[in-house]
Amino acid sequence: MPIVTTRDDEHHLLTVKLSDPWSVEEIAVSVDRQLAENTWKYDTIYDLRGTRGMPTEPDILWLVKQGDQYLALRGARGLVAVLIDRNESGKLQQQYAEYAGVQNRVALRVFDDEAEARAWLASASR
Repeated sequence: MPIVTTRDDEHHLLTVKLSDPWSVEEIAVSVDRQLAENTWKYDTIYDLRGTRGMPTEPDILWLVKQGDQYLALRGARGLVAVLIDRNESGKLQQQYAEYAGVQNRVALRVFDDEAEARAWLASASR
């Protein structure tokens, strides 16, 4: 499965692990599931480490538009941490993630260390 989501209700945390090949449509299905399960406001870790798949610019724009619709439906979402590898693919993933975060007004940070990401989420959580 290209996308596996782990849910931690005690800490209001979702971990979304991607593996190649994955698509933006699958990301949208994952977010739709968050809406259906009332976990939209949970903090989320998107783990892109080990992936090489890269969405196109139109795909990113489509995801941003989807994000705007989700915001209109449910309001602000929880914090988002994105885990990447520090390589060429990771640099582009970071740029895309930061762009989407700004466009959708999401508190988002990019990390290459899972422990640091979890510490940020724990310290910044409401």
